[in-house]
Amino acid sequence: MAGQESLALSILQWLVPIERELLIFASFWFVVGLVDEFAIDLSWLWLKLTGRARTPRLPRGYGRAELAGPLAVLIPAYQESVVIGATVAHMMKAWPQRELRLYVGCYRNDTATLAAAMEAAGADARVRLVVHGADGPTTKADCLNRLYGIM
Repeated sequence: MAGQESLALSILQWLVPIERELLIFASFWFVVGLVDEFAIDLSWLWLKLTGRARTPRLPRGYGRAELAGPLAVLIPAYQESVVIGATVAHMMKAWPQRELRLYVGCYRNDTATLAAAMEAAGADARVRLVVHGADGPTTKADCLNRLYGIM
């Protein structure tokens, strides 16, 4: 037993210089990255102070025109019963276009979210409620893939 402990101790003592060298190596590259970021920040500040860097501005009224053409919004939802109703209702009010389709993905074991989404959708034909075939939660990507497949 004592031989194994001394072997383990000697291996750990042998690893200390390697650990120190790796720490120095990593520190060097962190400092290089820091200097690089600082140089970019100083360059931007200099351009801003001398008036050579301008911030583009959008014209007044930009984005107020109605959407044109078909549009689909995908919302994966699991245990979102508190907010999904307000989200759906606001989106339908904010975007009144007929060509909008809202796909809300719910899970079969999350009845509260499904009920809240159904209540908010009402009789609006633009809302598509998609019930995932698996119990939740899965990944957001899995739910989005399901919504995309249905779309």
